[in-house]
This record gives sequence, structure tokens and C-alpha cells, in this order.
Amino acid sequence: MPIAFKYADDAERQHAEKLAAARQQLAHEKGLLPTWEELTDEEREQSTVEAAGWLRAGRRAGLYDFDGAPPVTAVVRDTSGKPIPREHYEAFLRDWIEKNGTGERLAMLDRAELSVVTALLNELCGVYPKERLGQIVREMAVELNDRGGV
Repeated sequence: MPIAFKYADDAERQHAEKLAAARQQLAHEKGLLPTWEELTDEEREQSTVEAAGWLRAGRRAGLYDFDGAPPVTAVVRDTSGKPIPREHYEAFLRDWIEKNGTGERLAMLDRAELSVVTALLNELCGVYPKERLGQIVREMAVELNDRGGV
């Protein structure tokens, strides 16, 4: 019976299968298990699913990244409609604040709205904890908190 598991994409499946085969080979070299080729289709699939889980856990823990490509913005697009690298977006935002941040202060939010905005910013910086974009979000949340006394 096939195992119900949804791989993120073909690359995840391929990486999981390589990891599962390598794990099986190590166990075989110790004399504990048969070779990868000697496993049934069902055993290979089960092992691949388990390996995919370990790969996801390692990626979530920040141990490795298979993409190699820099992470891109979810909503912001360049003039051609393509997402931009988040590092570039963070640099743009810092530059914009530096060039335009000397103007008049505006009172646009009441205390409850400010609390919600800063809470959302704090949540957002938790999404990007190891990125410069997360750092600028955190700085903006602290700045708003300090100004608003939230």
C-alpha cells in the first residue's frame, strides 16, 4: 500500500531518496541491513518518507538550505513582476528611511492600532529571525513601541 506523503517538490523527493539510500548503505556496511537495492519498493518508499521528515527538520533548524538561491519577497515585486531577494528589499527600505526619514512626524494611529501594528511587526520578524529583513522589522517594532509607549 502506498504511503500518503506530499513532497514539496521533485527536488525534496530526490534529496530524501539520496539520504535514505546513503543511510541504508551505512547500515549495510555495518552488517545490519540489506542494501538499498535489496529493499522492496514499499521499504524504499517508507525509508524515503522518513528521510524527507529529517530533511525538513534540518532545514527548519537552519542546518542547511537546498535552494542556494537567496530567499525572495512574498508580495513585493520588481518592475517586471518578479519577486526580489529579501536582502535587496531590506537594503532598499533602510536607504528609503535614511533619505526620507527626516520629515514631519505623523500621528496616524490610536494606541490600540499601534499595539496591533507592533504585534504584527513582532510576528513578522519571527518569520525571518536570521535575515536582515527580520532585523529591520524588529527595529521598526521597537521604534514604534518606544514612540508610542506601547
